[in-house]
Amino acid sequence: MTERTTAAAGPPPNTTSGPSRADSRRASRAAFVGTLLEYYDFSLYASAASIVFASVFFTGSSPFLGTLQAVATFAVGFLVRPVGGVILGSLGDRIGRKKILVFTMLLMGGATLLVGILPSYAQIGWAAPALLVFLRILQGIGASGEYGGAALVAVEFAPEKKRGLLGSLPGMGAALGGVLGTLSLLLVSALMSQEAFLAWGWRIPFLLSVVILAYGLWLRRALPETPAFREIKESDALSKSPILDVIRQQPRALLTVLVMTIGQTGIGYFYIVFMGTFGTNQLGFGRTEVLVGLIAAQLTNTVLIPLFGALSDRVGRQPVIMFGFLYSAVFAWVGISLLSGAATPPLLYWVVMALGNGVGVAAIFGPMGAYVIELFHTQHAYSGLGLGREAGNALGAAIVPVIAVALAFDDTTVWLSLLVCVVSLLGFAATVLSRTRSSSVLKQDDDRAPVSV
Repeated sequence: MTERTTAAAGPPPNTTSGPSRADSRRASRAAFVGTLLEYYDFSLYASAASIVFASVFFTGSSPFLGTLQAVATFAVGFLVRPVGGVILGSLGDRIGRKKILVFTMLLMGGATLLVGILPSYAQIGWAAPALLVFLRILQGIGASGEYGGAALVAVEFAPEKKRGLLGSLPGMGAALGGVLGTLSLLLVSALMSQEAFLAWGWRIPFLLSVVILAYGLWLRRALPETPAFREIKESDALSKSPILDVIRQQPRALLTVLVMTIGQTGIGYFYIVFMGTFGTNQLGFGRTEVLVGLIAAQLTNTVLIPLFGALSDRVGRQPVIMFGFLYSAVFAWVGISLLSGAATPPLLYWVVMALGNGVGVAAIFGPMGAYVIELFHTQHAYSGLGLGREAGNALGAAIVPVIAVALAFDDTTVWLSLLVCVVSLLGFAATVLSRTRSSSVLKQDDDRAPVSV
């Protein structure tokens, strides 16, 4: 299957003036804060599902079944994301990026606040877990349109020579949001008794998300529509069926984003989800040691993502992403082997978490914001990201940790290393075989014309 350019079908040459520096800065902040809220909510929910929700919302079950049910509600958020990505991505290509980003922030932030005030099982019975699942579904739908829209806004407002750096800010926000979500629950649990924490203290981090929500809404409501979207709207070049168009016209780009995302999220959630349980069950660490490891992994990721994004502006996106996948494949054998010995010290566990998630995933995630946008035409870029990325998210984030748990028996080194290696090489192959447009990809000229299969 090949793609060829059909220049006659394209929109007219670019006539719209570029974005102002003030709009570019505001767009960067708006993109950063939105994904920060998204992953603050997701990380907070994941931590609470592991240590709180079983005793608050699933007390009608056995302790084991209650924990299983609580963690299952976390997975629900990923299962609905492809559906949300298709709907919100299509709307983003038809009515604009800004409106969808305001909506996703309201949905994510509102659902998180409601979790913080949701009555317990002891108060309203079965309605409590049912409402918790419903709010988790709302979080998943909101998250499905957040990263793609945030990356689009950051890149479409960015100067051409800074798209890698500014396109990395949503990824940086995601990593920092994960740190803040985990850290907030750790601090609250450390500052009060276990009884008070389970009774009401766990709700505090959920309610504090209103601060991020208010700031993000203030930024996004005042942000103009992106220049690229305004131009195709003014030239009457909007797609009436962006999802169908991106499937028919750019299947290669869609498959590239899908496989690259499986690689990136599969590696990331291997460390963030599976290695947390590995630290507890196989290495015998307590909750504090594991949470410190998770924070080290995400904090290193936060610092390195913009550095790799900026590097991609100088040497190209593809080489940096390829390095990230190859590094992850090699480090899996080294890192997991280091943790296979007896009496592993917590410091070694923290170093492996930081180098595995912090370096490898950052090298992939940093340039990826700009790179995947450069794969698609503006007319259906949001739809391509929503469909490709969220389907990849559901597969990578859900399947890889589950397979890792199934492989975690006595001699885990070879099989776990092989799992990460295979996922990494899939992402590497997708990156090598992908094709982006020119560096002026966001200019509305003949090079941005629709393509046919």
